[in-house]
Amino acid sequence: MAQNLLGPVYGEYYLVLNLTLITNIFLDLGIQNFNNTSIAADSGFFKTHFKGIFILKSLLSSIYILLVLFLGIRAGMPQDLLLVLIGNQVLTTFILYLRTNINGLHRYTTDSLLSVSDKFFGILICIVFYLLNKISIMHFAIAQFMASSITFITALFINIKLWNKLPSISTPIEKGRLKFLIRKSLPYALLFTLMNFYTRMDVTMMNWLLPDAVYHGGLYAQSFRLLDAAAMFAMLFAGLLLPMFARMISEKTDLRPLANLASTVLLLISLTVALGAQFFGQDILDAMYEFRSEDNLIESTAVFKNIMLTFVPMSITFVFSTLLTAKKDIWHMNIYAASAFLCNFLINYLLIPEYKSFGASIGSLCTQSVFALFCVWRSFKLFDFYLPIKQVLRFIVWIVLLVGVYFFIKTISNLWLALIVYGIAAVLFSALLNILDFKKIMQIFDKTSQ
Repeated sequence: MAQNLLGPVYGEYYLVLNLTLITNIFLDLGIQNFNNTSIAADSGFFKTHFKGIFILKSLLSSIYILLVLFLGIRAGMPQDLLLVLIGNQVLTTFILYLRTNINGLHRYTTDSLLSVSDKFFGILICIVFYLLNKISIMHFAIAQFMASSITFITALFINIKLWNKLPSISTPIEKGRLKFLIRKSLPYALLFTLMNFYTRMDVTMMNWLLPDAVYHGGLYAQSFRLLDAAAMFAMLFAGLLLPMFARMISEKTDLRPLANLASTVLLLISLTVALGAQFFGQDILDAMYEFRSEDNLIESTAVFKNIMLTFVPMSITFVFSTLLTAKKDIWHMNIYAASAFLCNFLINYLLIPEYKSFGASIGSLCTQSVFALFCVWRSFKLFDFYLPIKQVLRFIVWIVLLVGVYFFIKTISNLWLALIVYGIAAVLFSALLNILDFKKIMQIFDKTSQ
């Protein structure tokens, strides 16, 4: 909504936001994933380390605030906006940590509600600002901060309640607890840093390499925020998978049914979204934004199509990188993430000066694909997975049928009606081809929730 109302100014907001995201590693140091896998395997970890991790994250937040303020002021970024976005990032990382405690204790319903609560409250607050005619980037950022504050307080209250319910556990780690937590989480921190860099570096490199970086940052943000929206469900799904995988690995349970189910569900969703972007990309952007010219719309559509294709390898990554994280195979994942980071830097450096935001979108697609392939290969090797040929053939037939449907519905003048028909066709064909077995889905979730 903010970009629709504010237009190119959103590009400036996106540049400031990108700085707060790239430096986000100083807020977490890999604690989130380390904590989630540890609690899923042993609930006593939460009782033992909750206070220590909370103190550690508070210290890290202080370092982060000083660092980002220094970098942002030196770059000439608006200080009021910078302060609000910094505050929001601090709250967000605390929320994510508090959610890992809830998720690791297998309270999936509570975690799911928390995962959408900040968006829900953010929308409500934005509506209030809109009705009060307070429409600006600053008000949009304040709305996010207020929504995050409500969610943080709620999540903290739930954590304290859960912590009090668990029996007291004595631990040999007292004096050196913070040092222990930092040492254990550092490999996760490196992984988080590399993945964050190759995901968010595109806009930073455009700011470095292009004289019209604000314009192309806004153009790129138009598409990337839609990718972020599409990826919300996949990220929520991955959050649920991490404690499930960790528990199954610790209990030496067969992982293949859950891994197959997760990859199938996310592939169906991501392919439906990605193909829809290829079919209806220009019409979707034209309906959502106001463009200065036809050429501007065509330029934005080319970026949009590449960005939404990125959703497919991202969805694969959500499953298999989560599996490798649960396995604590962090060394290999760091190698793969470093390779993806190098790939992203080289492609962006070569393509952005000439192709600008379109070149950045190519870099994003290539990078996510490289990392996804590495994660799939490693998972297949570690867990003796195999590629079911029948399932591959079903997906091929499903894609062909969707392409056929598009040629029938592309003449429909109402875009939203065409999208509804396309979505129904995607679901219907997946059911007819028996790509998803709903009986098995229920059986798997019954087993993992026990």
